Amino acid sequence: MLAKRPILIGGLGLSATLWLLDTVQFHIFDSSTLLSAIALGSGIWWWRRQSKSPQLGEPKLTVADRPAVERAVAQLLTLRATLATAVETTLSPSAQESWQAVLAAFEQQVADLKTGLERQTLQIGLVGEPRSGKSTLLSHLQTGTLTAELSAVSLNFQEFPLPADSATVPDELTHQDAVFFLTAGDLTDSAYSFLKQRLLSGQRLMLVFNKQDQYLPADRESILQQLRQRVASLPLAATVVAIAAAPRPIKVRRHQEDGQFKEWLEPVSADLTALTPALGQAAADRAALVYATTLRQSETLRREMQTALNQVHREQALPLVEQLQWIAGAAAFASPVPSLDLLAAVAINGQLIMDLGRVYGFQFSLEEAKTAAATLASLTVKLGLVELSTQALTTVLKSHAATYVAGGVVQGLSAAYLTRLAGLSLIEHFEAAALAGQTAPTLSLEGFGQRLQALFQQNSQGALLLRLVQQGLERLRPAPATQPALPAQV
Repeated sequence: MLAKRPILIGGLGLSATLWLLDTVQFHIFDSSTLLSAIALGSGIWWWRRQSKSPQLGEPKLTVADRPAVERAVAQLLTLRATLATAVETTLSPSAQESWQAVLAAFEQQVADLKTGLERQTLQIGLVGEPRSGKSTLLSHLQTGTLTAELSAVSLNFQEFPLPADSATVPDELTHQDAVFFLTAGDLTDSAYSFLKQRLLSGQRLMLVFNKQDQYLPADRESILQQLRQRVASLPLAATVVAIAAAPRPIKVRRHQEDGQFKEWLEPVSADLTALTPALGQAAADRAALVYATTLRQSETLRREMQTALNQVHREQALPLVEQLQWIAGAAAFASPVPSLDLLAAVAINGQLIMDLGRVYGFQFSLEEAKTAAATLASLTVKLGLVELSTQALTTVLKSHAATYVAGGVVQGLSAAYLTRLAGLSLIEHFEAAALAGQTAPTLSLEGFGQRLQALFQQNSQGALLLRLVQQGLERLRPAPATQPALPAQV
């Protein structure tokens, strides 16, 4: 096992060699020099990784055609097979039984996606802010009057409230083939964000200006023009129409022969004629709309499968973290030189990156792992976690009078604790990268630092720290000295 870990063997070997040189007063590096070298190396690595990483911008739109859908379905089948293999090779036979239903459900969902490509019913969601007229329009559309002349395609309508956050749109709304967004005036910022997010997801969109009858003709035209300008600034084009789903009654006055007059409110029929062309176009584009929806459904299913796979991978990753945390603890316990502890931490962090990356399907070269490990080590120092972990451990160890005075134990436990936090942070980072569909994740200094600090705050007073101390005292406590046997008396 160790022969397959070149970073670990090389780093710990170099640490031991430098410790021997230090004992004979041959100082190659002091702690500040070593930390500076690590910081410089991590900075160079970070610059290289940033130069290779694509610049973030607007999400790329996926072409919604049948080949794209077939590729997405094939990827789902591959991911499901990967999950099945991970369950079989990682979990115990008793644990595997509970996963069989999950695997069967995923298989059925993929089959349903393939079958759904031929469906002849389109799902259209009506979305809008309160009092925009969604319910009234829905009742008109459900009568079938506007869709009576459509060919073999049927339209099914459903009402949805405007989500409070455009980034948390419910799956049921995401899986609508088209969205009719109703507004009774200008767009709010939240409405604009929703429209933009829906278009970027590949969802067909139509902006419906309802209650136009409540405005004077000049104001009505001004609002309609403003809405068209707002829509023109979106990433993709969207149709804008004006309707009156429930027009206000008109006051009618009739004069009589005796000079008197009567007044009453005359109901006005709904004006929905502008919707007819849009509904006809949706029916004509049935296949394209179904393909786009299937791609969105595939992405939702991929994330569900990846979440399940992350759960299985964590079962495989945690023992690796525990193994390396005690290697780190033993190395720090055996070495009294702080700068060499840091060197050993770099080697162990590098091995963590390679081992955990391999579990989650991310391959790092030896050079990438070493320089990324230097980044983690320098980040740990800059965040002050070394001192904070020592303080937390010292507080726990005060209850153990026999070991409290052993500085090596504190140093070893601190190294094990920080290594575990680094491992847990890497696990979360790789899980998030896999969930996002990344194939080559980068270690963001800002993001990783926030995750590392959050984990430290969660565990600095919890059961993890106490359990680690109890285990560490058994592993790192010096063995009692034994007296040499006396020669037998003749």
